[in-house]
Amino acid sequence: MLRLGTLFLRNPAPFALGPTLIRFPPSCFPPYLRTRSIPPPRPTLPTLKDHAAIFEGRSTSDLLRALLVLRLCATTPFVTHSEALLDSARSLLGDRIAMSAVQESFYKHFCAGKEPADVWARMNALRAHGIGAILDYAEEEDLLKHCKPRQQEQEQGVTAAVAAAKEVEAGGGGAEARAKGKGRYAVITARQPLGGETIIQSRVAARTYDHSGEDDECERHATAFLSAIDTAATLPGQGFAAIKLTALGDPGLLEHLAAAVGSVRELFQTYDLDGDGYITQAEFEECFQKVAAEQGSTSSVDERSELWRWLDPEQQGRIDYISWTQRLNLAHMPELAASLEQQARATGPGRPWELSPSERVQLQGLLRRLERLVERAVSKGVKLMIDAEQSSLRPAIDHIAHELMRRHNTAAGGASGPGEAVIFVTYQAYLRDAQQRLADDLDRARRERYTLGAKLVRGAYLHLERRRAAEAGVPSPVWDHIEQTHASFDGCLEVLLGAVKAGRAEVMMGSHNQASVEAAVAAMSKLGLEPEDAPVYFGQLMGMADNLSFTLGHHGYKVFKYCPYGSVEKVIPYLLRRVNENQYILKGGKQDVALLWAELWRRALHDPNQSPLARVLAPLQSSSSSSVA
Repeated sequence: MLRLGTLFLRNPAPFALGPTLIRFPPSCFPPYLRTRSIPPPRPTLPTLKDHAAIFEGRSTSDLLRALLVLRLCATTPFVTHSEALLDSARSLLGDRIAMSAVQESFYKHFCAGKEPADVWARMNALRAHGIGAILDYAEEEDLLKHCKPRQQEQEQGVTAAVAAAKEVEAGGGGAEARAKGKGRYAVITARQPLGGETIIQSRVAARTYDHSGEDDECERHATAFLSAIDTAATLPGQGFAAIKLTALGDPGLLEHLAAAVGSVRELFQTYDLDGDGYITQAEFEECFQKVAAEQGSTSSVDERSELWRWLDPEQQGRIDYISWTQRLNLAHMPELAASLEQQARATGPGRPWELSPSERVQLQGLLRRLERLVERAVSKGVKLMIDAEQSSLRPAIDHIAHELMRRHNTAAGGASGPGEAVIFVTYQAYLRDAQQRLADDLDRARRERYTLGAKLVRGAYLHLERRRAAEAGVPSPVWDHIEQTHASFDGCLEVLLGAVKAGRAEVMMGSHNQASVEAAVAAMSKLGLEPEDAPVYFGQLMGMADNLSFTLGHHGYKVFKYCPYGSVEKVIPYLLRRVNENQYILKGGKQDVALLWAELWRRALHDPNQSPLARVLAPLQSSSSSSVA
């Protein structure tokens, strides 16, 4: 019996037969009916509920495991106490038994294996359904072990942070608080307390690497990323690999640089006297003399003119923020930020902006490791995605990413202009400035003639961002309501797909939201972006939203699963974050569970190859069918 709706071909010619729509391939029709003058039908995803097609090739034991894991993830008490339950199991049963239970359940559901080569087995199963893999090194140290020796230091930090927050609250916050070294500059940092725990203690909230071993740990992470790139290059189709900069360098250093970048933006706003978004030469010279006088120094007209020519090499007479940042080197950001601090006459215990000699060495090491990864990705034809992290680190990560895109997302063979995107940077729609940031970045890419590589997600650190902002006494950087995040995501997606159509961007859409995926499919059809040709990629995590991934793959869209790998013991933080994504499980995950139940019942009752009961019932079903005939 022909099962309808399980095969989707591009540009099919529909033929209506009663209430059912049968689709024939174009080859069934004469050439004049296959021309582009006939608009193709709007693409849909009719097999989102076809559980037999979605789970084809997966064993029944695999489906049972998936059902168990998803049901546990939807159980609030289990999610709430997951860390405590794991610690108790390890204490009572021992690490070997506890880790074995984790491996046979959550690990096999959410992870691809221990080594990059282990991805091959999962990849072969995915590839049969048109799904690619994004290699993701998911190992993290047991950060609580690193924190325990510093317990006294942390307790002192908590007391200091609470006192500082009370002082800020009493003083009204704002500029006065920042002038005292409080506010966003001193209260909360990558290594300071966060609601009673440090960021590196919060294993669930975000992936953060501890660097007590410094270079040795960073080099080990870099080696693992290189292995992921090499494995991604050997997989069929386009290879992707994901990296995090906090694995290659100290998060505290990145946060220091990020805050400096933010201050340099404020410095630009200081020089922009009329607030029109541009600095003229007259504004620059007026402010420069004022800053120099407050610092007790002087400058000549020639010195100021020479500096202006450096900032405005095209001699346009004015510069905007993009032009301003184009002329700045990340290593010099702290010194420029120091000018702003001195101008504001900041005092108190705030961290000095200048990089120490050891920090300069750390920065050089981070950039050196990153360059090795980029060179390997370029030589292997693998696209490299720089993952999003906390917003306090984002300015530095973005600055580095755009410099890499400027060098590598250009035409090959020495030709000028945009080319294939090798480097991707992540946009988190739950951040209030996501749309403005995207517009600025597209403008920057257009000016510097490179292709913007963009991964669009909703965001993974919601509670962490809100807690950091509350502790620091500043407005939250994320939207207050989910509807605002949805609107931001939709707006960013519309802009990005338009940029793809114009040849200015490539996009990886990371979403488990069915409405967003369907909207993207409809927008691609409207813009004439062919799934097989357009650089539009869809991504979902392994173990989640299989109905979206497999349906997109069956329809010829470029869809990928994040394939985390690593030893069981060192991917526990990653697994805990998957368990804690309760919002997804309670909403989109319900569809996964319903499809799993439907397929398991189908196999139990109607698939003799999968079920003894079905083999017993098969003759009865056959006899019943014959009687009806």
